[in-house]
Amino acid sequence: MDHQALSSIGTISKKENLASVEYLTNSHALILESLFPFPGYNGTTVPDRTDPRALFFVTKSVNNDDKIIRAIRSARQASGLEFDGAPGHITLQNNPTGVIRIKNLPYDQAAPLATAFEKEGIELMRDRKVPEYCSIIHITKYFQIMKMIHGIYSDQNWKNMFYIEIPMKLKWNTFEKITMDIKHNIDISSFDAALTTMYDASGILDFVRIYDEHSDVEKLDFIRKKYLDAIKYL
Repeated sequence: MDHQALSSIGTISKKENLASVEYLTNSHALILESLFPFPGYNGTTVPDRTDPRALFFVTKSVNNDDKIIRAIRSARQASGLEFDGAPGHITLQNNPTGVIRIKNLPYDQAAPLATAFEKEGIELMRDRKVPEYCSIIHITKYFQIMKMIHGIYSDQNWKNMFYIEIPMKLKWNTFEKITMDIKHNIDISSFDAALTTMYDASGILDFVRIYDEHSDVEKLDFIRKKYLDAIKYL
């Protein structure tokens, strides 16, 4: 791929620690919270935040993405709430489970949003205590990226998000091992990585998403070359 810019629906897969929200939301629905949204990042700004980074409204079934996307749009219009929403799925008690990932929403607006979703026919699980656990999270979302240099793109909607193109799909365990090996063998290990796919006219494109508040082109290109070198030996 050699686009100057790309707008595409796609997916992002990452591993995070989740738990039921402890803040009072007054919601009857089960809502999980991402405790450390960028677990591979060693900076201070993100972990020190106390606002909700990402909330996950847990659905009773794994719904079609289109159904959730339509419900998000309708709920936003009906409630008047401003938020970023996307369909996804996680593992909860060893079972695949549907979620609606919500960003930019205060805790006290979770209850009216849950009500709005239910009015759109989305059945949510009932609230209960879920202790902290780790899950791979798969989210379907819309991407807008801009080329920085060959093989490296910046996110046009989210600061400090970058995308390194890779030549093949990686299984999660392989990706995780490569990432850990890279971090253990370089000095600039303070970044978080996730797997991403997007689409263009040729088909599916594979990326590694990098989150780094102090990144630059040189650092990103160095990381890119490390991933490409590791992939050569697969």
